[in-house]
Amino acid sequence: MDNSRLIRNYGLEVDEFETSPFEALHMLHIRSCLEKIIQQLTYEEKLKLYTHDMKLIQNAKKMVERIQEIYNFSLSKEPFTEWWWHLDKVVTGEISFSVSIDVQVNAV
Repeated sequence: MDNSRLIRNYGLEVDEFETSPFEALHMLHIRSCLEKIIQQLTYEEKLKLYTHDMKLIQNAKKMVERIQEIYNFSLSKEPFTEWWWHLDKVVTGEISFSVSIDVQVNAV
C-alpha cells in the first residue's frame, strides 16, 4: 500500500466511531506503520498525517472508550514516542503536546 493511501485510511479512522473496536485498533497499527516510514514521507504527506494526529488527539477520550473494549492501554509496551498506544494517558493529561513551526528560507 502506498504512503498516501495509508495516510488516507488512517485519517478516515481517527474520526470514525461507528466501526468495531477491532477496526479502531487497526488504525493504531496503521499509525505505527506510518511512523516507521516517516522520513520517507513528503512534506505534504507529513502535513496530512499530523492533521489526522491532531484529530485523534481531539477524539482521544471517545477513541479510548471504543478501543478499551478489546485493548488494555495500561499494558502497552510501546514507547511513548508512539503516543497513540497510550491514548489513555493523553486523556488524563499524563502525555501532553506542544506545536511549533520551523521556518526555513530556501535560497533561490
